[in-house]
Amino acid sequence: MRRQIPRSSNIDLFPFKFRPALLPYLYLFTGLFAFGVICLCFTARAAAQTPVFPDKIHGYKVHRETISVNTGNDPKSNRGEEAFIKVSPPQLKNVALSGITFELSAEVLSPRQSAKIDFLTFNDMFVNGVGVKIEDYRYPFSITKNEPANLPNPASIMLSSTGILHAAWKEMSDSQEKWQVKGRVFVFGKFRKWGFYHKRVIPVDIDLMIENPLIQKARSETQPQ
Repeated sequence: MRRQIPRSSNIDLFPFKFRPALLPYLYLFTGLFAFGVICLCFTARAAAQTPVFPDKIHGYKVHRETISVNTGNDPKSNRGEEAFIKVSPPQLKNVALSGITFELSAEVLSPRQSAKIDFLTFNDMFVNGVGVKIEDYRYPFSITKNEPANLPNPASIMLSSTGILHAAWKEMSDSQEKWQVKGRVFVFGKFRKWGFYHKRVIPVDIDLMIENPLIQKARSETQPQ
């Protein structure tokens, strides 16, 4: 007659021991814990990527809006944007050994509200990864609801060749058909909502491709009149 070995009433999971009846709860707790850790990691990553602004800038309350910025012909979208900004092709203003200066104009369409824009400031602006300095835009203009409005004057951008290797500068100026413009614009003004104008500043993230103004200028000069 075979001798039966008594079974242990506990399961060894070093360094702990669990009763078999508790094993499903152990699996459930482990799964929930792992899910919580993953959610926490994604939340921390999203928070790190979201810019943090003060409550007010220059006395204007910071207000976030969804604004579409593009260079296309049709700015309309169905993503609930508060405004659309269509950037015009760049116009070459000056060429020197120190760099080039070009101008950008834009058309603004706000389908939801009217506004009185006081001024614009530019922060962390780059053209093809090269930092550029753009002076504050001090030309006030008004926006009427659902009517396109053009900037009264273009914004001037100075792209300096200082600090760029000669070969890289030559490739950028002569070979690259498109330039990437990236940064953030702060729009200061009074925005109408519920029949009242509210003093706000709206940060607008810019990331778009524009025509190389040097190549565009060269092509226009070679075209027959």
